[in-house]
Amino acid sequence: MNTAMDPAPAPAKDNKEELAANEQLLVRESINLLSRGLDPLTAAQHMLHLLSELLGLNRGRVVLPDPQSGELLIRAAYGLTREEVRKGRYAPGEGITGRVLQSGETLIVQDIDAEPGYLARAIERSRLPPGTVSFIALPIQVDQRIAGVLGVHRLRSRQRPLGADLQVLRTIAELIGQSFKIQDLIQKRTAELQAENRSLKAALLRRAEFSRNWGIIGEAPKLLAALNQLEQVASSEATVLLLGESGTGKELFARALHLQSARRDQPFVKVNCAAIPETLFEAELFGHEKGAYTGASQQRIGRFEQANGGTLFLDEIGDLPLAVQVKLLRVLQERVIERLGGRTEIAVDVRIVAATHQDLGALVQAQRFRLDLYYRLNVIPIHLPALRERPGDIKLLVRHLLSQLNERHQRDVRLTPDGMSSLVSYPWPGNIRQLYNVLERIVLLAPDDEVAESTVDYALVSEVQGAPRDTIAIEVERHRAEPHAPQASAVRDYQHVTQDERERIRAALDQHRGNKSRTAKALDLTLRQLNYRISVLGIEVCRPRLSKL
Repeated sequence: MNTAMDPAPAPAKDNKEELAANEQLLVRESINLLSRGLDPLTAAQHMLHLLSELLGLNRGRVVLPDPQSGELLIRAAYGLTREEVRKGRYAPGEGITGRVLQSGETLIVQDIDAEPGYLARAIERSRLPPGTVSFIALPIQVDQRIAGVLGVHRLRSRQRPLGADLQVLRTIAELIGQSFKIQDLIQKRTAELQAENRSLKAALLRRAEFSRNWGIIGEAPKLLAALNQLEQVASSEATVLLLGESGTGKELFARALHLQSARRDQPFVKVNCAAIPETLFEAELFGHEKGAYTGASQQRIGRFEQANGGTLFLDEIGDLPLAVQVKLLRVLQERVIERLGGRTEIAVDVRIVAATHQDLGALVQAQRFRLDLYYRLNVIPIHLPALRERPGDIKLLVRHLLSQLNERHQRDVRLTPDGMSSLVSYPWPGNIRQLYNVLERIVLLAPDDEVAESTVDYALVSEVQGAPRDTIAIEVERHRAEPHAPQASAVRDYQHVTQDERERIRAALDQHRGNKSRTAKALDLTLRQLNYRISVLGIEVCRPRLSKL
């Protein structure tokens, strides 16, 4: 007999007030357990402990069905040994516990010795007090579903009424049920979030794979948004208008759109509207018959016929002459063309992808672009972000482009962290095309395979229009120092590097024992400016050796 678990009948001082106080404490502590976010079974075990210590309802257990076998198992207990917990296994509907789980009704066994349905499987009778022992089993409900059973032993010789004990047990069973419900909701929401996370990761992987396949490199949100729009409309026949500054990769996007569409096996034809003389536009787009004009010695099909069944990419559509705009509008509306000098209408099945760096709305206002054609083209506008809007992608682009350029020029050029930092901080008004040109210049002209900051800055200096090669005060430096300053000029006024500076810089370096930071401050230069002068003027910087102590 375990006297710790089965106290003797309450003495006289254990009056109703004390029992009521214990009951209130039990409920408060049980609610507090739920607020702590404990695992439901851990919280249930603490509640069973409180039931035993405060109210004398001993050997409590929570029985739950096994999700795999359906067998009923003791999952939380207080006052039972590990072996007793292991032995407490019941088939569905078996014993008092099984009947409660099956019926959902509370069962009270007044005397376990007189009840055949009480199996005494977990706890041997010899382990219980010799007097009359009762057993109470209550259903644990979760959303009108019987999820488990709460069972306790109770001594019949208690002064506390059975009804009061039942009321407290119902409260505890309800709290345990609430903890299971909260856990179910958390698990469900966690599963939903995990599924969403997997879906997003899969989408990002698909998008990254999609972009890599067509040479579109980057992970910036604005770029991914543009790619997402591209994927959404690729399978449709809608006209797409790509908007963005020069050098943002409009042709790559147009080709990716074509290769993602059902027309992928048909021609992709590009027309640069800015590169065609106005007098040749009509013949270029629609073709001409033999003898249509002087020099037309044979029939020639135009770009629309070449792209029949596929995609026609009209780059720099804002440069299309007004006269040709009228004919293009007719093609978009009626899907037929007429060759120059011809009289026969030719049906064409072409998807139009247009692109421009200009503001077509402003061109419409200036009467340089037809409003009706603008509406026809602006069905699905996709904005391609400039490189300065996606600075986080510059490192990815640099690595990708350097790999290409190294392979092309048989080099193994690598950038130091400072060199990469210079490229990342540059505003890149010419976008990816300009970045490519600068990297190619670095790959071709770098004296060593490892390219430092000074070499990168030198390449950037020569990139700025009108900047002499012996100056370093370029837009890069101004942008770093004053990133929000107005960009009135591409190059900031600055004195040239001259041979006269050699002695002044060398003397300052000697004075400050080779410390470049202090030297630059003394000369009213930035560290970058000082390093550039040291490089251009060929000044050797020697740091004095530290004397040994």
